This record gives sequence, structure tokens and C-alpha cells, in this order.
Amino acid sequence: MWSFVFTQPRKHYGSTPSLSTGVVALANIGDKTQLLAFLLAARFKKPVPIILGILVATLINHGLAGALGAWITTNVDPSILRWVLGASFIGMAIWTLIPDEIEEDETMGCQAFWRVWCNSYHLLPG
Repeated sequence: MWSFVFTQPRKHYGSTPSLSTGVVALANIGDKTQLLAFLLAARFKKPVPIILGILVATLINHGLAGALGAWITTNVDPSILRWVLGASFIGMAIWTLIPDEIEEDETMGCQAFWRVWCNSYHLLPG
């Protein structure tokens, strides 16, 4: 009954790097960088240089992060990396439990939120 599933040829969705890049790009829709790009492109009416600048900055950032990761993995023992990674996860968990302190200049946050919301409402689809 289920044999036809395994006898069908698999569809080719492209190379692994392009597929993973596409999945990551799809997962990041709506993140702060994309919202900033939309806002800057709408404000300055020049979307191509803004998008290209963000693309170049992102490629440089990911390239440096990859190079640093490769250097760390070749120079640090895997058992030490495992402990550092575990400690960093625990540290981040503890950090997220600490509430933020509101400073005096942040008391206008509600008014600032509504100003941003009203000014960017026209960017929403629909």
C-alpha cells in the first residue's frame, strides 16, 4: 500500500546551501532588520541601495561569524566547547529571568509606541 511513496522519484529543490538559505530567509520574515529595511526604503524612496547595503552587511557579518566559529572549533577541544555551550545556555536562561529596569527616559515608551504604530500603520498589508 505504501510502496508507491518510496518508488516515486524525489523532487530536486536545489542545492543544500540554497535550500538552507531560503529556509532561514523565510523564517526571518518580519524580523527587525526587514522591518528597518521597509521603513528606510519607504522613507528615503531608494529601496535598492538600502537593500544592497543590508545584504552586504549581513554577508560580512555571517562570513566573520563563520570564520570565527571555524577558528574556535579548530583551536578549542570539543569537550571544552560542550561545557562552554552548556554554561552559556544556562547563563542566557538566568538572564531572561531577570526583569528589566525602567529608566527615567523610558517612561515615555507608551507614547512613543503609539507614535510609531500610527506612523507605520500604513505599511501593514491589507
